[in-house]
Amino acid sequence: MIGVFGDLVLDISVRTHGPLQPRSDVTGEITCRGGGSAANVAAWLASLGSQVRLAGAVGSDPLGSQLAAELDSLGIELFLVEKPGPSGMILLFVDEQGERTMVTSRGANLLFEPIDLSERFFTGLGHLHLTGYSFFGSEPLREAAAELLDRARRRGIPFSVDPASYALLAEFGRERFLRLTRGAAVLFPNLDEGRVLTGAREPEAVARELLRFYPRVVLTLGAQGCLWAAEEGLGFVPAPAVEPVDTTGAGDAFAAGFLHAFCRGEGLAASARMGSATAGRCICVRGARPAGDGTP
Repeated sequence: MIGVFGDLVLDISVRTHGPLQPRSDVTGEITCRGGGSAANVAAWLASLGSQVRLAGAVGSDPLGSQLAAELDSLGIELFLVEKPGPSGMILLFVDEQGERTMVTSRGANLLFEPIDLSERFFTGLGHLHLTGYSFFGSEPLREAAAELLDRARRRGIPFSVDPASYALLAEFGRERFLRLTRGAAVLFPNLDEGRVLTGAREPEAVARELLRFYPRVVLTLGAQGCLWAAEEGLGFVPAPAVEPVDTTGAGDAFAAGFLHAFCRGEGLAASARMGSATAGRCICVRGARPAGDGTP
């Protein structure tokens, strides 16, 4: 059983038919789909056949119930708490190359606190994954993430961390992040996040520096693929040769694919190939979830 902790939101995706026109109108396509980095990882894990559970928060609004129902329909075991106020939402502008710019309102996600952690969430858990967003945005959420990792350490449950956002990571602080995530079995930074954490520039130098703090590092490099690193050496896995439609959720899909293989005993190279293949599936569809998922 793989446990995932973190954000669950509604992604409102906007693809315009031309440049935005200040103080006027432009036509485009607007879609609404379930999102949130942690929820995306859980959805991809479930689609690959992993047993998965998700802990997080939704608002006391119809949207929260719809978001939860979508994940429940995928067979994900849910440990969601309801908080007063709205559920989280993200507005995404997707350009012609599939790259996205986001405006985030995390809503109820920021209200999760240590008392909301269920002991049952840890029962039978073989691995725990969370994203850096759980350390950013509010003190109660940060305390809950720290408590979550402390409980995992005490129980001997291995865990992995995706730093999630280079800008928020830089604001949060390198030393603080390294201290809170000590003992992680795997770190999943992209190159920008790796540069914030190390000060190095080149991918291999970033990976080697991060090995001072983590036993395994998987550095994602976008269209160039990924670099995995451990004490036994480094390896490179190219990205699939696909035409991107939407890069939203690609990092989440990569983490899910990697963990699906890694938690079944596959080595780093094989796990990285599975991560790369899963990310390739993700960027070929609109939205951050596997094709065929329901829309709230």
